[in-house]
Amino acid sequence: MKFIVLLFAVLLQKQTKQTGYQRNNNWFKRVLSPFSVNDMGTVSQALVFTLVVVLPCLVLGFALSQLTGIIAGSLSVLLQVALFLYILGRDDFSTRFASYKECWKRADYQGAYHCAQQFLSVQEQAQEQPLMLHKTVLHAIVFAWFSRFFIFTFWFLLGGIAGALGCLLSYWFYREFRLPWLKSILGALEWLPSRLLALSIALTGDFVKSFPSAMKFISDFNSSTKEVLSTTMSLNDGLDEAEFDCEKANFALDETNQLMMRCAILWLLVVACLTVFAGF
Repeated sequence: MKFIVLLFAVLLQKQTKQTGYQRNNNWFKRVLSPFSVNDMGTVSQALVFTLVVVLPCLVLGFALSQLTGIIAGSLSVLLQVALFLYILGRDDFSTRFASYKECWKRADYQGAYHCAQQFLSVQEQAQEQPLMLHKTVLHAIVFAWFSRFFIFTFWFLLGGIAGALGCLLSYWFYREFRLPWLKSILGALEWLPSRLLALSIALTGDFVKSFPSAMKFISDFNSSTKEVLSTTMSLNDGLDEAEFDCEKANFALDETNQLMMRCAILWLLVVACLTVFAGF
């Protein structure tokens, strides 16, 4: 069942991507509007979080589990596909670095830097040298894949559509109020999927260089998601200052995107095998 929902949602996302697409989360902001969360104590904040995030997701999960039989089961699949498509979003992220690639084709380093600032949220410290900028962009692409696909896929597989929706609403809740205790929860939510993605990068990329690092992070409870993915990706990209040029920049961008697609296919294959052989 989960494989079917995941496959259909991914295929629909690919076919319906829109440049500049933004999920409509105004409904969630309206739900939060009666609560002055930043003025509350930690216990009250946790109660509000439970009320607006945890309980609705549990109710949704329970309601979907009650839809059995051919007709109700088919309705459940359709609802899950629609919800998971909403969770993944339909932003065509590839268009964000299209102009960046064009700048590298023209050997326009300053233009590439400004494109990276505008579309990929690259910070000032990346401006010092072309290789540093380019590695920062590659890491931004990997993290974008993680935060837009892999983490939601992981929690969907583990907790169903309720788990994926709970993950999304937790991020939205944190963006509204920036609560320190919730940041720790988000770090816990990211811990295992980030390590699994690092392992996937090693398996589908430069295994010899990346695998030892990916395995080291399995027992590392202190490194952030960005550190885990950036370190694994740096070992995998094979770029160095002496050989770096504009042609290699464009090739590395395409290769990074292809690497993430291979990781996504690997996850889908694992889920398919679990479905066939373990009734997942």
